[in-house]
Amino acid sequence: MNVAEDTATVGVQAETVHGDVTVYQIPADPTPEERFAGGVHRLLGGMADEAREPIKQAVADGYVTGRSCFYLILALLSGRTVQQLSKDDLHLLHDVRGKLTEPPSRWTDAIRVVNRILLALEKDADADAVEDELKVLDADLREEVQRHLEIFLNGPVQAKIWARVFDAAKEERLANERLERAWKFFHADPAPPRVRRARPVTITVGAWVLTVASTVLAAGTLAYLAALAWQKAIPALLLCAAGAWVFGRHAAIWRFRAQRRWATDRAYDPARSRPAPIVDRSFVRKLDHQLRRYFRRYLPVGAERERWLAETAGIRQALRDEVAELYREDRIPADRVIWLIRHLVCDVRDRWERGTLWAYREQLRIPFSVKARCVLGAAALATGAGMLAWNAIQVNPFAAVLGLILGAAGGWFSGFGWVGFAVERRRHRADKEVADRQRADRQRDFERWTAKLAGKPADQEMAHWLECDRKALMEKAMRHYKLEAKDIITHAFIEAPAFPCKRASVPDGPWRYSRYTLLVFLLTADGVRQMSAVLDFEKAGFHGQRRDNYRYDQVGAVHVSQADDGYLTFELTLVNGKEITLEISGPDPDADEPEEEDERTVNQVTLDTAGLGNTLHVLEGIAAEGKEWIAQERRREERRLPLLADATAGLLA
Repeated sequence: MNVAEDTATVGVQAETVHGDVTVYQIPADPTPEERFAGGVHRLLGGMADEAREPIKQAVADGYVTGRSCFYLILALLSGRTVQQLSKDDLHLLHDVRGKLTEPPSRWTDAIRVVNRILLALEKDADADAVEDELKVLDADLREEVQRHLEIFLNGPVQAKIWARVFDAAKEERLANERLERAWKFFHADPAPPRVRRARPVTITVGAWVLTVASTVLAAGTLAYLAALAWQKAIPALLLCAAGAWVFGRHAAIWRFRAQRRWATDRAYDPARSRPAPIVDRSFVRKLDHQLRRYFRRYLPVGAERERWLAETAGIRQALRDEVAELYREDRIPADRVIWLIRHLVCDVRDRWERGTLWAYREQLRIPFSVKARCVLGAAALATGAGMLAWNAIQVNPFAAVLGLILGAAGGWFSGFGWVGFAVERRRHRADKEVADRQRADRQRDFERWTAKLAGKPADQEMAHWLECDRKALMEKAMRHYKLEAKDIITHAFIEAPAFPCKRASVPDGPWRYSRYTLLVFLLTADGVRQMSAVLDFEKAGFHGQRRDNYRYDQVGAVHVSQADDGYLTFELTLVNGKEITLEISGPDPDADEPEEEDERTVNQVTLDTAGLGNTLHVLEGIAAEGKEWIAQERRREERRLPLLADATAGLLA
């Protein structure tokens, strides 16, 4: 199985939820420290909106340290302008005054740098001093300040810092073996292999009693007939015994093969009506979806697709029922058994290519020798019994006829019972051999796939790589438009899934996609410069770049439509009638699976990382006020900046 092929985008959405990850989850009754830790994890994962409330609550509940105050400031400012801060946010910063009593540390140094950045928004600020202080900060804190206060890094500070930020983004885009590890995030940890257990030998008490009783009856009547014709009984008894042994042995082989072939043919018959598996319907639908997907992908060499799909339709249904039965009790998500589905489909493909897919029909064919021996055994048994009956009739006709009738009845039920027991034991041995072989094959593939998934990136790594991609596109746009940092008044971005793609998430985390559509808006003195591109996240490559330029007075309307299920569509309309539309979140149009019940919650978290809030703030302002919005926004910021700077400076008082 080719991993590169398997992880490629194939036009159908693959969906993964990493249920064993708890990095973003907060306990039901958390302490302030636990609430704060959950908020910080969300902030580092790019979910500033989701991070603010737990961090604010933790600080309000008395968890005041240099670290908590630093992340409180980052959470309040990340992805927002000064205008978007509420009065409650400023009041909280003022309320913390005097409560931070710990000695100077790396955290208090970082708070001081943030305060310098806010002061640097004034024209007469010392940008060189801000840059020098940023350089002194530890690398991790410097990166977080630059990331979360990106909107505030303008003016003199902007020109000093952006070049270094872009250089760092280029280096870190491929850091930590991204090209070898990113694809792993979109695959769930595989569920351990399971096989159908060999059903134990099933012999009911009633069948056992009937068989033994009929055997005693048959043996008793034969003994009685032999006693009546004792002089000629020995050859007939020997013939009966030999015939019964030969007939019973080969009748069991005949019946076993016939029943097993019939059962296999029936299981693989696509027209057979099947009872619905007693499992979650969405689970079965996803299994169907994945089986169709991989049967289309893993086409045997030289096979016609339509013929391949038609002739394996019954096998697909049988495999679906098997997987549904094996994993129904533990409610294992379908994405955790995709590895098993691939294994099963590859096995079917390999057997097709070897010409052994229907080999069971030949293997279970009943040889002529078995049929002949079965008939000969039955003939010998009948001949021996007839000889005994004929000789007994010469002595006592009535008793002989009665014994013959009772013996025939007992022999019929006895033979049917013992042959059935032999078939059941053969069936159990065959099922056990199949189960053992499947268990070994699946265990090998499970271990191989688990080894390939070792080193799966964490969600915060995915967020960091995506942040670097966004900066790389922004630098590309600036280079194309020949803009320097000082030429950009402000900027905004939007990220959205580029279907078809794979997606995955951790509990309480956003969807991460294998393909994104990224939009960057650069606001300059002459108008808006926009660049969009499709990002292949797994390969860190941009494709299909598009550029648009328009004056501020060309922005007619900005609209975000939200469906009942939480899906959002961004629409930017220019006065010339041109529309720029982007699906911010929504289902893959090629997917035929229903959404999960918690889909809306995940989508809302995903929107937090998409950059929509600040982008709407900027574009809606332009649509309403035109170019004058820039001057108005600056005046509004000038009124609020001193309040914010005073609040952050007061933390260190």
